Amino acid sequence: MSGTIVDQISRMFFMRGFASPDVALASSSLLVAWHEDRIEERVEPLFRRMADRLAARSDHDALSAAAEWFEDPGLSAAHWDVLAQGLQFLRSANHGPIDWTAELAACLTNDRQMQFGFNLSLPLARAITRIVDVPISDSCACLFPSSSTLAWVLSGDREVTLYAGDRDIGIIVALMARAACRTLKVDRRNPIDSTYQPMYSIADMPDRSPPFGRIDHIISMPPIGLRISDGPAKGMPVEAYQAERLAPHAAKSFSTIVTDGMLFRESKQEVDLRRGLTERYATTVLSLPSGMFWPASNVSTSMLRLEPSPASGIRVVDGRSMEKTSSGRAQENLIVRHLEQFQGVHPRDESRTEVISAGELALANYSLLPERYLRSDHLAQVESVLREQPQVCLSDIAEIERSKAPIPLRDPDEAPPITALEIAPSDIVDGLVCKPKRQQAFGIDQKASVERVTVAAGDILASIKGNVGIIGIVDVNGWLDAMLAEEPWIISQSLAIIRWKPNPHVPSAEILNALLTAPWVREKLESMSGGATVRTLPISALRSLMIPIPSAEDCEFAASELRLADEMRTDIERRINNLSQARRALWHKLWHLPPEIEEE
Repeated sequence: MSGTIVDQISRMFFMRGFASPDVALASSSLLVAWHEDRIEERVEPLFRRMADRLAARSDHDALSAAAEWFEDPGLSAAHWDVLAQGLQFLRSANHGPIDWTAELAACLTNDRQMQFGFNLSLPLARAITRIVDVPISDSCACLFPSSSTLAWVLSGDREVTLYAGDRDIGIIVALMARAACRTLKVDRRNPIDSTYQPMYSIADMPDRSPPFGRIDHIISMPPIGLRISDGPAKGMPVEAYQAERLAPHAAKSFSTIVTDGMLFRESKQEVDLRRGLTERYATTVLSLPSGMFWPASNVSTSMLRLEPSPASGIRVVDGRSMEKTSSGRAQENLIVRHLEQFQGVHPRDESRTEVISAGELALANYSLLPERYLRSDHLAQVESVLREQPQVCLSDIAEIERSKAPIPLRDPDEAPPITALEIAPSDIVDGLVCKPKRQQAFGIDQKASVERVTVAAGDILASIKGNVGIIGIVDVNGWLDAMLAEEPWIISQSLAIIRWKPNPHVPSAEILNALLTAPWVREKLESMSGGATVRTLPISALRSLMIPIPSAEDCEFAASELRLADEMRTDIERRINNLSQARRALWHKLWHLPPEIEEE
């Protein structure tokens, strides 16, 4: 958007000392005021006349807030001088017809304007509005600052109300809608409780209502990463809270874009919320491609659509898998073309969608992640074969533990009370836990916490964060070395302990490890994981993993093959050591070095 008038004025303001949060508001307000009155040569009278034209509106109308700003923007003398230079630039240049859509995009999706949250680019906003599929004749509202571009696109052919919940963004959008003659109303109240409370501090106030009654269609893009600051729902993520509170106001559909974390986190509060939503509404979840919110391209999001007609189960849709991907801005065009394959929330390719029964949903702890249920062809084949065999749930044959991590010393002295080697997923190689590389020091007050995350011989470790599904067993020899050195091995926060317990189905930890290190197990665990930025596997998903029950003959064969594998591994290590010694001897001979000089 570097060719827009707003961008040119913004660069001028930045270079002359305007603070970043004020640039978009000042540049867009100046542009609209000049557009309405191209006679006035001085900024102060220009702003006063603009304030007069916008006066006599309700307090919640964003144009009323604009009138107050034009009346008293609270600028220094130096800022007024910069505005005067901006006005002279507008008066002297021949700008021609103004593309207000491009000007709005320059304000809301420019990389410098991240204080307004993650607004969709206009091409992606158009793609999402096609998926939401709101009839022109129905009433529609868009909620929160991040839905501003969606509201703008929808207002091209219908009346839309944007509940901005932010004074500055409300002023910007309202002024540009006025200049473009758009049927877009902008209400600056918080869409959750009708207050003017800033979006970064939302309290749960049950006695207050949203600033609207029943609306046919509500489209919401709540702030990411915020939690309710006070009240009965204190601590609940705003993404989850707003869905529960605002969905009842939608007569026909409530559509919200949320991070994937909301769809699978396992706090009782959020599990109960998801169960309640799926019981009260016909629920559809459409996963969205990565790169929707560039430059925050690693944020994983999905669209949750709720319709007031309860159904048995939910429908999940894979909108994330793309034949071709890229990075940066190039990804945006690919996403737009990809989303054109959807007719509303229905994909043209029916293999992308699945109806999940209420029973399966309950077994999955009401996870709403589409990846949890939409299997790849390969995984579907494996699970089809598995259904023909006797199975056992992992939690029936093993304890799965993930205790709270101990707090290490920041600046340990030379002899800290406790030292331990911390196992990371990278220390698990070929189904075995190798000696950890990272040493941690702890105070004596962390002794109990260290013991809770200390591994023992035969413990199986599974990565549940980041690279999900890496699995390996703690070898007896490595564990004995750690005990002799009085330096226990502990797990990092990315790992969980699977501790085999005697049972009639799987006779040993080694055979259980052999079952779990099959490559399709990792694929299965990855499919059950999710997260906004870092993939995380819920412990409940790991506990619910179903594995085949091997026969006595299978176990005897496995034990033999595991012994053979150990012998081969020992032989490989011996050969690698011999190769290393031969190369060292070669280098010393060629360089005529004495044996005591070792390579780094």
